[in-house]
Amino acid sequence: MKVYGNTNIGRVRKNNEDAYGIYPDLSLFIVADGLGGHAGGEVASRLAVETIKDGLVSTESYRPSVEIKDRIIEAIRGANDRIIQQANIMYDLKGMGTTVVVVKLEEDNAMIAHVGDSRMYLIRKNKITQITKDHTVVEEYIRLGLLTLQEALYHPNRHMLSRALGVSYDIDVDVADIQIAEGDIIILCTDGLTNMLSEKEILSAITELMPSPEKITDRLITLANNHGGIDNITVITICVDS
Repeated sequence: MKVYGNTNIGRVRKNNEDAYGIYPDLSLFIVADGLGGHAGGEVASRLAVETIKDGLVSTESYRPSVEIKDRIIEAIRGANDRIIQQANIMYDLKGMGTTVVVVKLEEDNAMIAHVGDSRMYLIRKNKITQITKDHTVVEEYIRLGLLTLQEALYHPNRHMLSRALGVSYDIDVDVADIQIAEGDIIILCTDGLTNMLSEKEILSAITELMPSPEKITDRLITLANNHGGIDNITVITICVDS
């Protein structure tokens, strides 16, 4: 397995509110996209990454019998609680929150958990598949049949989150698991990438540069900036080998 991650402030924002974590010893990878003005977004995303990692280390050491799915959910909920608590203590951090997407690899399995619109993609045999489903108002409208995919592209609320860490103590975490195989590529990213590039453009860059996670990650960030770079951009690329 080869892994590389990077983050970039983009061409418009004054602060980078994204955060990411790569923990090879745990086969754990996390991307978070903070929100909430001033320093809040930066704090929330960093807290999410650190708290989730620490939570998984703790349960792995002291409660190894707990299933990995439940440990990940517990760690994400712990991060949610910590963000809310910090926001309640410090006035400048009020209203802060963050998205998060987490991948934990175990042998030929990937466990994916997420809240918000940071995504996980699987690239296999020159095909790209979005594994996560965005927690946005527009995505909910699509699921309810209130909007078509075409209408959603131009809806004024297309970037409004329906779920994020730091909003409420009662947080739902979506979890999925997939089989992975040699040659697969996993991409974790914030919407600073996906709002700038289509899936076709992402796939094209990956197929040209695979299996180099460094080249893929940095090319995707460069392309997003070339397309306007209106938000912070964070990408982790995982190349699965034998």
